[in-house]
Amino acid sequence: MLNVFKMDMRRMLRSKAFFFCIVFMNLITGTMVIFDVVPSFAAVMGSGEGGSMDMMGSMMGIGMAFIIIGILFALHTCGDFSSGFAKNIFTRHANPIRYFGGKLLSLAVTGTIMITVYMLVSALLLAICGSSVALSGGISGLLLFFIEKIFIIFAFAALILLACLTTRKSVVGVIVAAVVAMGVLPMILSIAGDYLGLSLISDIGKYTISGLSGQANLVFSGSVFVTIIIGSLIWTGLCAVLGNRAIKLKDI
Repeated sequence: MLNVFKMDMRRMLRSKAFFFCIVFMNLITGTMVIFDVVPSFAAVMGSGEGGSMDMMGSMMGIGMAFIIIGILFALHTCGDFSSGFAKNIFTRHANPIRYFGGKLLSLAVTGTIMITVYMLVSALLLAICGSSVALSGGISGLLLFFIEKIFIIFAFAALILLACLTTRKSVVGVIVAAVVAMGVLPMILSIAGDYLGLSLISDIGKYTISGLSGQANLVFSGSVFVTIIIGSLIWTGLCAVLGNRAIKLKDI
């Protein structure tokens, strides 16, 4: 698994798409900061005071970042099959879970790097523009918020991996990434719950990957933290099991 991780990280860090996505995601947010669309660090992170959500938090809590990260994940994963990388890996490693585990780890590390750069650049631009970089939950709140997002990245990457391994089609992976990153399912469940007058339906959306990510806040909440960690682990484990099965059922 570690060999797959090392090889895949080497490929990712040499990929032009990786650096293009980092520049693009920060360019979009940078433009929003300059034009005062997002006036504070909390707004950029999609974390409103006291848990309220704003326009950036209506997706996965960090605006466009997860959409771009998800698209990169999908294209990079499906590229394994068109380039022959996956075939070489499965020739050397018969156990498919090693590929899934190594690939998941490399995607999660890549996503963490991108989120870290995104947070640092956003804070720097806000400071330069004279906007608020105050942390409502302090440094500890930011650190725990970051940890929550890392667990979400694992679940997000695992789901995209599952979609790509099942279909081997990049367009499917991109669609799944966009739908999850934009929080489409929680939004639909919320509308359905309100229409039918059943709060239970709306509550289900909170435990999707999108819903879990949207709960993350710069102001620490123990119950939310535990919910996000456990929920992310469950989603990651479920996708790993199904992904392992998908690898065995389809030809390389």
